[in-house]
Amino acid sequence: MAEWVARLFRQGRSEMLAMLVALAAVVPPPLGLCVEVEPLGRGPQGTVVGVAIQVAPEDLTRAGKRLRVALALLHHGAAVDAGDAVVDLQPDGSAIVYRDWPVGEGELRLQVTSLDGPARGGWSGQVVVPAMERRFEPAAGSAPDAVALAPSVPAAGAVRFKPPGRSGGIEGLELEVEAPAATDRVEFYRDGELLFQRRRRPWTVAVALGTAARKTTVKAVAYAADGSFLGEDAIVLNAAGNRLPVEILLGPEAAGGRGRQVTVSVGGATRLAEVVLRADDRAIARWTECPCVVSVPAATMAAAKVLSADATNLDGLRGEAVKVLGTAGYQEAVQVAVVELPVTVVDGEGKLVTGLSRDAFKVFEDGIEVPLDAFARTSELPLALGILVDTSGSMLPVFADVRGAVAGFATHLLRPGDRYFLMTFSFEPQMQVEWNGDPQGLAGALGRVTPDGGTSLYDAVVRALEQFRGRRGRSALVLLSDGDDTTSRTAWSAALRYAKTARVPVFTIGYGISKLEFVVRKQLDDLAGATGAQVFYAAKKGGDLEAVYRRIDEELRAQYLLAYRSPSTRGPDTFRTVRVEVAGRGLTARTIAGYYPAE
Repeated sequence: MAEWVARLFRQGRSEMLAMLVALAAVVPPPLGLCVEVEPLGRGPQGTVVGVAIQVAPEDLTRAGKRLRVALALLHHGAAVDAGDAVVDLQPDGSAIVYRDWPVGEGELRLQVTSLDGPARGGWSGQVVVPAMERRFEPAAGSAPDAVALAPSVPAAGAVRFKPPGRSGGIEGLELEVEAPAATDRVEFYRDGELLFQRRRRPWTVAVALGTAARKTTVKAVAYAADGSFLGEDAIVLNAAGNRLPVEILLGPEAAGGRGRQVTVSVGGATRLAEVVLRADDRAIARWTECPCVVSVPAATMAAAKVLSADATNLDGLRGEAVKVLGTAGYQEAVQVAVVELPVTVVDGEGKLVTGLSRDAFKVFEDGIEVPLDAFARTSELPLALGILVDTSGSMLPVFADVRGAVAGFATHLLRPGDRYFLMTFSFEPQMQVEWNGDPQGLAGALGRVTPDGGTSLYDAVVRALEQFRGRRGRSALVLLSDGDDTTSRTAWSAALRYAKTARVPVFTIGYGISKLEFVVRKQLDDLAGATGAQVFYAAKKGGDLEAVYRRIDEELRAQYLLAYRSPSTRGPDTFRTVRVEVAGRGLTARTIAGYYPAE
């Protein structure tokens, strides 16, 4: 008996060893990494360091050409800096990430993940960051994150508004601009419309502010005698007192495609602490004084989805501005004169309620009731529908079902007079069908698409919502994705903020997402909830999607469209809450949680 047990144990041990050997063959070994931290000079907060990463020569093929680097610096177990970045590997397998770290000893933890395959690796070790007297000066041609860690020199001879005698008020106000010696004329714009053109010094303009103090933006653009662009600046009058007014101005493209001049205009710039300009989430310029003018390379402008600027002054006030970039150079944020609310009403059992009249609704902005300017039942209005489909590599096994489901939109959702577009995304968003009124265009639209690559979900949400710019009436975006974001340049917070600005209902469909993927589910829930839509979760089989699309169709046909003019005088960076009440026992109105007014 004992001999039989021993033989069985030896046999089991052999099988276990074989399993471990097989498992080791399946799971690739980690990438070999060498990491060095080099102090480069005094930075805005501490010491600028270059984190040099070297992939082992034998692992270069597995690493691919691009890595996502996630790092954290810990002091006494607490993170003092954390972030990630996507880097392009040099031919020798090296890359550098620039950071501004506090002085002292700490532990660096670093993880890298290939964007071209499953390879990954990690490194950790102790680092010492010394204090530096010499200010960090990036070399010519340095990466944008290196350039951003050195304060830029205020632009000499730039176009600049002189501080006015008062910051706004009512009635008239004269403004004067400093401009380069070569200036032949200055054009002044008020809230985007040409106000005056002056052809001789002094470069002044009179602005009539009216009898009520309202936010007004005045822009000055200087030109030489040959018509060439020299520079521009902006000033915000009657701005909110608790925020710094910030504007991002983009000049025309430089000759030869060398890039564009970007000006960050900050009100109250005489007591600035810091101004930071970012392309997506990467800082590309930093100032401690204005004028804040920088020439941004064409490659940076082409790659970026969003430009943002943050400013702080010595009194602790902050301000920010965001500009979404488009294929035609850039696109301003959606202008908000009238606020349109898509509203869905349900009873106590969750059933959709139709047939209500205008008098059944009350709208409140920031807790104050506002009168309705317009009311419509959306079944009477044409639909502008966006369809956004995840085509990352993980969708490949089920993509035949997805093709069929998307083709089903032609019969389930679209009616005569409706218009739609179809966009897909993996590493980059791609427009498959431009705005179109022919439902048959959807039938084979995904036939030429093969799922591959990462998931740039946040980038795609922004790009898709851009397509609704300038469109009024009934609109909706349907998003289908099977996972969280892996390759976006846009931050989740920026994408969610833009969705709140666009005010288009985003119906999100989580495709095959586990109940344990809490972060992914919360983001999809937040996106749908903030825009007055719903989130659905479907298993990875096509039959589940038909019921989802029918529910979306019912929601869209049962919506009401309410419109009102916002009475708010709060700053453009302040979120405005919206609440809709509906008369009737047990009835509930669902709409957007609020919005950010576009500037």
